[in-house]
Amino acid sequence: MRVHLMLPFLAMLTACSAPPSLAPPSPELPSSWSTSALSAEPMPGWLTSLNDPVLEQLVSEALAHNPSLAAQREAVAAAVAALSATDADRFPALSLELGSRRQEDSDAVQSLDLSLSWTPDLWGELDARSRQAALQFAAEQAALDEAREALVAEVSQNWFKLQEAQMLLALYTQRRDNLQQNLEIIESNYRQGLSEALDLYLARNNVNEEAARVEQQQQALGELKRSLEQALGRYPSAALSAGTELPLLEADIPAGLPADILRRRPDLQQAWLNLMASDAALAAAHRDRFPALTLSGSYGGSSDTLSNLVSSGNLAWTLGASLVQTLFDAGRKEAVQDQALSARREQEQRWLEAVFAALVEVENALSARTHLQARYQLYLKAEKNALNAEQLAFERYRNGLESFTTVLEAQRRSLDAQTSVINLRQQLLTNRIELYRALGGRFSARMTAEPETDAS
Repeated sequence: MRVHLMLPFLAMLTACSAPPSLAPPSPELPSSWSTSALSAEPMPGWLTSLNDPVLEQLVSEALAHNPSLAAQREAVAAAVAALSATDADRFPALSLELGSRRQEDSDAVQSLDLSLSWTPDLWGELDARSRQAALQFAAEQAALDEAREALVAEVSQNWFKLQEAQMLLALYTQRRDNLQQNLEIIESNYRQGLSEALDLYLARNNVNEEAARVEQQQQALGELKRSLEQALGRYPSAALSAGTELPLLEADIPAGLPADILRRRPDLQQAWLNLMASDAALAAAHRDRFPALTLSGSYGGSSDTLSNLVSSGNLAWTLGASLVQTLFDAGRKEAVQDQALSARREQEQRWLEAVFAALVEVENALSARTHLQARYQLYLKAEKNALNAEQLAFERYRNGLESFTTVLEAQRRSLDAQTSVINLRQQLLTNRIELYRALGGRFSARMTAEPETDAS
């Protein structure tokens, strides 16, 4: 063998095929958010800050029983197995073969062969494959973190939507009862000739519409319960029950700096790790075009009987080495490298897309918080005025000082204001969760470990 003479020559031949030169993406990020926000780091543990022990119990149930989260855990386990399988390629392969063959007009021949083969990683292809598998494993871990955070946010938001729906149902039910009382007064006045038939018909229409609204809200409430039960891994029986008082949280949320979300958000970590894995795949595809050296050895022999095979001294050692360089494959390996290059460029754009989408989410959440808080304060005043106007309008109608159309308009405004206040309280809570998520804040203070961006 003259492998030691061939290696430098082949290395010289393959060195001219240099891998593509790719610079890592580096988007320009501003030094602060365009919307005013505190520059301190958002603290982990936002779930506890919502001050809802029942919600925390539901979150624990969802983390334990949600099928989608369980599926992502299995994806992580599969990535661990793939990493182990890739690392196994670094070791020699040992096989034992016991066979028997017969030719025409001859006795059967028994054979025994113990073979050992090993392909050393001359060019670092296996290193690149192992790095790719390690990065894909880390990406799956980041995906699991993201799935966990998304599930907690979903359960929390649906929980507050459920509370909102129950508050609206209570409001509509109370309003239906109040309108029924008003109808009874108008019917009594009509019998006494104090009210017109038009007023009676309009009042009856009001009661029927509100009763229909109650039915519609009950349907929406049941659907929300089933949606939340699905996330919990329960049978969707609509048996959940929530409180009828949405919390009002006024503490500000620090937003940190725009660049901070690159390390805090698990979805951005996953996209970056996928990019690095595609970079390793490109390196492996390039190095696969280099010559491969295989060292082999075997111990065995053949005999007419198995007993003679073992005892007759027919067993012997053989050693060998082979160096293979592909001269023509119709461009297959080059095409594989080109495919890996395009996949790497695609992942770069996917990562940039994810980064800018994350920045949009933060800016929108910060802006929405400011406007939602202002709208809520305005609607609180509108609700107070609308309730007073509704009461005054009906009293003036009973005294003959206002038409019933004025009463109807006052009732409509009162309902709109009360509904808006409830809806805005829910939106403020949803926005709070969305802002935590957009900034990369973790729901639990015990889960602060960041997925690694590199693996060897």
